[in-house]
Amino acid sequence: MPDELPPRVRSAVVTRLRTGEAVQTVAEELGVTTATVYQRRRRDAGFAAAMDQATTTRTPEPAGIATDAQWIAFYEHLAVHGVLRQAALAAGIRPEAVYDRRRTDTGFAKQTDQLRAGPE
Repeated sequence: MPDELPPRVRSAVVTRLRTGEAVQTVAEELGVTTATVYQRRRRDAGFAAAMDQATTTRTPEPAGIATDAQWIAFYEHLAVHGVLRQAALAAGIRPEAVYDRRRTDTGFAKQTDQLRAGPE
């Protein structure tokens, strides 16, 4: 079976993650699926470590990156459309700030997951 994620693509993924881009955006622009990236990550400890290093070496967003009004707009948009990046941009928040907050704040991650899932 051919390698679904050749070395040049793995390298590009890691390089672009360092700039703060989301895996979904990077994968789409490189012509692969996010599933392919994450499958390779699960099978390849070196690639997983490189991805982790790329996302943890970025400069963290300041705590007050968004106003209360921006977060309210973010939640409202997310509840309707269910897309994190789109909701962040609509609210004037850098998407990377949302992704970083999801990684560090489990309550926020659960809340956004619930909003993405829609009403039950």
